[in-house]
Amino acid sequence: MMQKFHEDLLEQILSHLQVKDLLRFKSVSKKWNLIISTPRFVHLHLNKSISSPSHHRIFMPYPKSFRAVDFLRMDVQDHLPRPAETIGTFIGSSGGLICYLNKLTRRICVWNPSLRLSKTLDLNIQGSVSFFWFGRESSDDEYKVVLGVRSVVRKNTDPNLYANRRITIMPDQDEYRNHIYVIKPFSCVSESTQVEMDHLYFSSSDEGTFFSGLVHWFAGSYRIESVTGSIYHDAVFTYDLGAKTLGKLSTPVGLSSSTGSIGVIDGCLSAIYKVCGGDCAIYEFWMMKEYGVKESWTKMTSLSFSNCDDGLSSFLRLKLVGATDTGDLILCCAPDCQLLIYNVAEKKLKIVLSNGYGYARMYVETLVFP
Repeated sequence: MMQKFHEDLLEQILSHLQVKDLLRFKSVSKKWNLIISTPRFVHLHLNKSISSPSHHRIFMPYPKSFRAVDFLRMDVQDHLPRPAETIGTFIGSSGGLICYLNKLTRRICVWNPSLRLSKTLDLNIQGSVSFFWFGRESSDDEYKVVLGVRSVVRKNTDPNLYANRRITIMPDQDEYRNHIYVIKPFSCVSESTQVEMDHLYFSSSDEGTFFSGLVHWFAGSYRIESVTGSIYHDAVFTYDLGAKTLGKLSTPVGLSSSTGSIGVIDGCLSAIYKVCGGDCAIYEFWMMKEYGVKESWTKMTSLSFSNCDDGLSSFLRLKLVGATDTGDLILCCAPDCQLLIYNVAEKKLKIVLSNGYGYARMYVETLVFP
């Protein structure tokens, strides 16, 4: 019993260490190597890392590398060589793993930057990927890739119909087929569900946000048929991975999802909207104080580029990366691909990193092996 107590105590002590130290300590003895390598310890260390801001990192992609920024100090801690497989579209980050999708080759890559290990999986899917998500949820505690794929079915097979047209899709001659693919990259399992979402449109590839047991995306337009024709409304589209069902949440009235992005702030679903463009860019930050209640959308703050440091373009789209304990917001913008920190109290914005090659994202240092 005393030996078991010592092992449990050692396990608890080691679980607070960073990955680079644990990799060195595996060579201390066979016993330490065995403890650190067990799935139980990997899971324990993951949970400690998620709850400890000192283990949190922000990665900023560059053409040949990633820069890892310390979440607490907001300075560059490491330059990570970029694996050749991490090209294409960023799908998501979860549990210390980062996922990319190459839309040309239909190959996904799951990478642990702390271990410098990756895994690739070729997908057999057809159509255009409209929305996506990567993460782990509680229905079976497995990592999953979710892809929303839209394909076109030709009603008229006459090739001359499309030969001299600049557009390739004709609403009166074509129809869409929508599928949601759920891929488990660790077990190489893929499931496809055809869903009725012809009424949902996505202005661009959109990364999902996991909150309250559901994955959330902005739906560019939500169509309601009426006697006068089609009416379009913006909405938040949700998908329940366990029940495999669709849902919808209303957005703040009068704000367009085409300029917005979804996140989580202070335990609430949040949204960032660009409400004014041109030389005077203004962004509004909203929070849904009571989940699922449209009337609970509350404007938290606004950001005007007249309050910002030099070097920022007004033609930007902002995405939430994270929030500090003091309430400052960590943001990333496009197309300039800059990492920013916004002091909400003083309404001041500071550039942390510039000239990136995509949006910055959060990850935690873990031993999870892809």
